[in-house]
Amino acid sequence: MLKQIATLALLVLSMAWYAAGQATPDCAPGKLADYEHLGAQGCTIGHARFFNFHYHKTPNGLPASAISVTPGTTPNSGDPGLLLEAHWHTPLQQGSFISYRVDVPAVAGPLIGATLEMEFGQITGTGEATVVTEICSAEAASGKCGAGALALHVILSARAGRKVSDHRGLQNPLRSFRVINTPSLTTGRNGSASMNGFMMVFHFQAAPPTAGTVNH
Repeated sequence: MLKQIATLALLVLSMAWYAAGQATPDCAPGKLADYEHLGAQGCTIGHARFFNFHYHKTPNGLPASAISVTPGTTPNSGDPGLLLEAHWHTPLQQGSFISYRVDVPAVAGPLIGATLEMEFGQITGTGEATVVTEICSAEAASGKCGAGALALHVILSARAGRKVSDHRGLQNPLRSFRVINTPSLTTGRNGSASMNGFMMVFHFQAAPPTAGTVNH
């Protein structure tokens, strides 16, 4: 059993639903099905707008109503994050993936990197649990990023070991991008695997001070 990633405990959960007169609501804890219903309007975490959530479910995948989504920001940097939780277990969840878009306004810095972390998981024998996340330009097709994508990978496996956190930076910062999360669990020949969640944290470049600002 993995210990809960320390960053999860630091995630600040201070979001509220739609406020009167606000064009885009703040993101709030809910189910993946709720986030799909937000459509192109989406919701905001910090300065970033998250929208067009789609769950591409295979016949053996979990329903969207079984996947919880918790938004928040890290306390030091204010970087936005999304924690997705469910009881993924073999033989479920083969080939399903979750995609969404993110836009960053000019008042904030662009995306310069991201961190993927696995929450609790357990395997026996030849079982294996993995999560692969791709980040690419917004023009990419919904199901794949293609060449040049930023790819993060975490794994829990008796055979291949474990890597429960992956952090990577972008060569070219992005203001509009697509995210594709693909969890996968396999039994191998005589094994089992389960996973309770994973989290994405998006790292943005610090915005320059506005004109006329005096630093002391």
